[in-house]
Amino acid sequence: MNIIATRIKKAMDIRNMRQVDVIEKSGINKGSLSSYLSGKYIPKQSNIIRLASALNVAEAWLSGQDVPMERIDYSSALEVHESFDSLSEMDIKLLDYFSRLNETGKAEALKRICELTYLYSYTESNS
Repeated sequence: MNIIATRIKKAMDIRNMRQVDVIEKSGINKGSLSSYLSGKYIPKQSNIIRLASALNVAEAWLSGQDVPMERIDYSSALEVHESFDSLSEMDIKLLDYFSRLNETGKAEALKRICELTYLYSYTESNS
């Protein structure tokens, strides 16, 4: 059996999907899906894309590449990027310093920042 067939089956198991579910979500006909699952045929790129979407897995993973199985939600990544672009230099410094801390240090930093928000002289409303 080829790696694509193995990965289709693995994704179906993980997603708790039957062949009929994959057929319905992907629009691929029953004969083609059966051929892919048996390893008789390798799906064309367009069908790999349809299968990956139906199974909610990364196309590259389904194709056999050594990448994570989970799809990357690029719309979320774009939102994060846009949010990052709107950060001030001070915000970026704060994140940089915070990322250098271990879990105990991060917990303490959050506690101290929270405490500062209760002091009138350190809040936005006092600016």
